[in-house]
Amino acid sequence: MNEHSFVKSVHRKLDKSVYVWKIADRYSGGVPDAMYAGPAGILFIEYKYIKLPKRLTTFINTGLSPLQEQWITQMQQWKHPTWLVIGADKSCLILNKLTKNISTAYYHGNKTDTKTLAQLITDVTQGQPNEQKITRAKSKKNLGK
Repeated sequence: MNEHSFVKSVHRKLDKSVYVWKIADRYSGGVPDAMYAGPAGILFIEYKYIKLPKRLTTFINTGLSPLQEQWITQMQQWKHPTWLVIGADKSCLILNKLTKNISTAYYHGNKTDTKTLAQLITDVTQGQPNEQKITRAKSKKNLGK
């Protein structure tokens, strides 16, 4: 599986009421991969599909560019829902705050499946927020264990 097929697997599970825009902007750097909209609001998601390191103590390299980090940070400061979703195999980690040094152990302890991700996207855009399942990255820069 690659990032494109991972995102498609999420989109296939979305409720039909969610407006989906797969953003492909070659002129504006840092723009996230997708925008989702509904009567309750808009959600931006930057997807990163990775191969997880084998050792639990190894930190994950998300591959976010400086422009992507800047874009996500700005939208979050303006209080626009913007998530970073790190996918691996058939699971994912949903982060609503940018964080550095996420360990493989942290990923495994906080991961969810694509069906849950699709439901959370639907909840946020349709007015039924389910915040308990969204990982709120700690303010520390290191999410080791």
